[in-house]
Amino acid sequence: MPINRVAKGQRKERTCELELQAKGYMTWKTIRHKFLNIDLFGLFDVLGLAPGGDHLLFIQVKSERADNAVRDMIRNLRLPSSCRKELWIWKKRKGWVKEYYE
Repeated sequence: MPINRVAKGQRKERTCELELQAKGYMTWKTIRHKFLNIDLFGLFDVLGLAPGGDHLLFIQVKSERADNAVRDMIRNLRLPSSCRKELWIWKKRKGWVKEYYE
């Protein structure tokens, strides 16, 4: 039976969102629809507002691997100092591998 990649990606994004909410973040997830795709800068899947409101967290969620082009796009995107960029990669039997970018 083939894997539904869209459903798999949405499950990982939801897992990321729930983990942030457990830490007290307010979260917002990208909207994907047949006729509409609202993506943060065309790159990020989940946005989290810190509990104290002192920073915004922009997260790209991947499953198993991320290529260097994605890493370069995240690294090269300029955001205000109150924003943080992260890449979360879900590894089978290991959980999240998180990469942080300045």
